[in-house]
Amino acid sequence: MRSSPRFPTPRFHRPTAGCLAIGIAALACGPAAEPEPARSAPEAAAAASEEIRRVIEEDGRGGAAFGVVVSGEVLVADGFGFADTEAETPARADHLFRIGSITKPVTAMAMLRLVHLEKARFGDPVTEFVPELADVENPYSWTPGPSIFQLATMTGGLAREPRNLPRYLVGAPRDWLDTALRALEEVSFEYEPGTRYQYSNIGYAMLGAAAERAAGEPFMDHVRDSLLTPLGMDSSTFYPVPELEDRIAEGVTVEDDGSLDAETPAREHAGRGYKVPNGALYSTVEDLSVFLRFLIGTEGEPFDGVIPASVRQDNLTKAFATGDLASGYGFGFMARRLDDAGGDSFTAYGHGGSVAGYRAAAWIEPETDAAVILLRNVGGDGLNLTELSLAALAEVVAALR
Repeated sequence: MRSSPRFPTPRFHRPTAGCLAIGIAALACGPAAEPEPARSAPEAAAAASEEIRRVIEEDGRGGAAFGVVVSGEVLVADGFGFADTEAETPARADHLFRIGSITKPVTAMAMLRLVHLEKARFGDPVTEFVPELADVENPYSWTPGPSIFQLATMTGGLAREPRNLPRYLVGAPRDWLDTALRALEEVSFEYEPGTRYQYSNIGYAMLGAAAERAAGEPFMDHVRDSLLTPLGMDSSTFYPVPELEDRIAEGVTVEDDGSLDAETPAREHAGRGYKVPNGALYSTVEDLSVFLRFLIGTEGEPFDGVIPASVRQDNLTKAFATGDLASGYGFGFMARRLDDAGGDSFTAYGHGGSVAGYRAAAWIEPETDAAVILLRNVGGDGLNLTELSLAALAEVVAALR
């Protein structure tokens, strides 16, 4: 049985009782308690990397890539375990992994750019671009349907997935829009648009459809040419291309009986049906570290040439609580309010992702400009990449303060 990571678990921010606690907790406040010596950011990053190495190698299945980047400087970029378990090919930091729903922030930033260019507006009903959405089963017929802003912030009210989902999870990436529009026949609204948070994959597909039509060119081409290439994210792609195929880590899924399924992840390299704007990207530690800095509004080139820093910085204010008031969802990002390793609060921005055979987590803290990226080519093993990556980020943030 795999032991759990030894990082301190990130905590939701709350007042502490200090030395007023009694019993065992009070002993930690007495004269015998000595604080741990402060660590530098490189030391904290190295310790985090070694802990993740321990967890991955102890698991013995697949591998991972891990990176810590501060102000654009790479403190750690490591690979652990295997990029191909059967061939025992060592995983490297420059291997490509599927990043699942971390695709959503990329889609949202493509739409944010179109809003900045006045090709769309936050308040535009999505039906102005995707009239097919007007035919979706909607008990809230008095509403104009979800807006661009509502879809991007997961407040559009659409169900998470279409009914009979498997039939819409097949098909080449280039056919994704046709598949998504067919899926609308089996989609309904669960809530009135704008009234509450509801995570929706089909909603983000519709956001991608709106971006395609606002841009006047195919979605994947538009994202590549207007976002990925200008940012220098040359190792990020929506589907395997010849120049990158040899660097794609082979994914496996751990079944309930402990066996490994490599067939499903391998088959999905040919396409995941409608799930392109919401979950098709492959990427690397390095590319995602660049994207995270772009996401939080870092100034300078190449960032400002894509979307001005002021627009991206303002975008971070557009987040809404997801229900527990310690986490939120914004215009293409998740936000988590946490305590660092020293007990001081901070907010992390980023996203997690999961598809057959792969999982990913990418987070950044704007004040220290510290980013942590963790990519894994194993699904179903129970390892929580989001919590593990946030715990590592908490250690690095504390060291930088």
